[in-house]
Amino acid sequence: MKKTILLTGGTGLLGSHLGYEFLKRGDHVIYLARSQRFRPAAERVTSVLQRMDPHVVQHCPGSFEIWEGDVTQLHLGQSPATIDAWRGRIDEVWHSAAVLHFRDTYEEITEAININGTVKVLNTARELGVTRFHHISTAYVSGTAPGVVLETNHAHSYDFRNPYERTKYDAEQEVRRKSAEYGLATTIYRPAVIVGDSTTGRALNFTGFYNIAKIFFLIRRVLQRRIHENPELYRKAGIYADGDRLVFPLKFPCAPDSTINLVPIDYVVRTMLELAASPESAGQTYHITNPHPPRIVELMREGCRMVKLEGIEFVNCSFSNALQLIRQEIDDYAKLGLNISFCMEIREYIHYFFGEPLFDVSNVRHTLRHRFVEPPAITPRLLHTLLSYASSHQWRSAIP
Repeated sequence: MKKTILLTGGTGLLGSHLGYEFLKRGDHVIYLARSQRFRPAAERVTSVLQRMDPHVVQHCPGSFEIWEGDVTQLHLGQSPATIDAWRGRIDEVWHSAAVLHFRDTYEEITEAININGTVKVLNTARELGVTRFHHISTAYVSGTAPGVVLETNHAHSYDFRNPYERTKYDAEQEVRRKSAEYGLATTIYRPAVIVGDSTTGRALNFTGFYNIAKIFFLIRRVLQRRIHENPELYRKAGIYADGDRLVFPLKFPCAPDSTINLVPIDYVVRTMLELAASPESAGQTYHITNPHPPRIVELMREGCRMVKLEGIEFVNCSFSNALQLIRQEIDDYAKLGLNISFCMEIREYIHYFFGEPLFDVSNVRHTLRHRFVEPPAITPRLLHTLLSYASSHQWRSAIP
């Protein structure tokens, strides 16, 4: 049966794929979207859809319309007349809008969107008479919890690594409270670190994991230019080119056994939609995660191999010494005329270099039963596909 779906965050990485899948199955999608920098909301949405599929009109029997607004606004920026007109006509709300900034300097806007915005979406769902609600959270609401995190763990007293984790945790609490108060049949999805398509590598933006990998591509670019200018100077410091290989004795912090839970976007979307189709999913929380996450150091080594960068030493240091080590390396190489200050871009991710829990997926297994499949293994081949796609697009986001 075709549905009418109100979707927030439809121009984001996950929301764009969800919206596209809804349209492919013939649903009517109402995109809540903001205008931005002289780009109307409608133009932003159509731009993302065309990037997903240049022939979206021919391939998608569904239809869509745009509500220009914002999750921080009363009624999501819609007039009382619009709310009245749509009351009782919307089957589901999918709330994917969120701020993914990790830095403390963005804490105010992160709270406004991730917590207060979620409450406004819940309130609007009630005003529209919607009874089915889907909330996109994150597996990292677990904060610094050790060991195994269960999908039934709804509250804890552990610290958080950044405002993003804390505000998504608080948003989950609001979702549960308001859902009980309003009588909403709600499902909460907790994906891990989402990367590009497992077959093509396609991604619409390159944040998080990609920002870490990009550092080694940037290092190679800097070295190629500087070594050519003064090869003897750099050879004395152990920095040299050997054919298409570049040797650079850089120390980089990383605990050897730390993992990073990567899941391809196509797996995340497919699993969410299969869960949503099950009546059992109402009232449940699900981890959309990798039961066998790769080690961070293996991913970084593979990234170095891709760009033929050798000599990087991954140092097993304490978390408290990690940024100090990076700053020292930046200062030391600055004396040789090498500007690698961009290495400090990892500071907001450095917490994740020193351990994460394992995310149990028992609820997903139970609901999907024989339809449950594990995500694709993050092999060197898949990593090469993901990074090659990002590099070929010069790490530039396609999301307006």
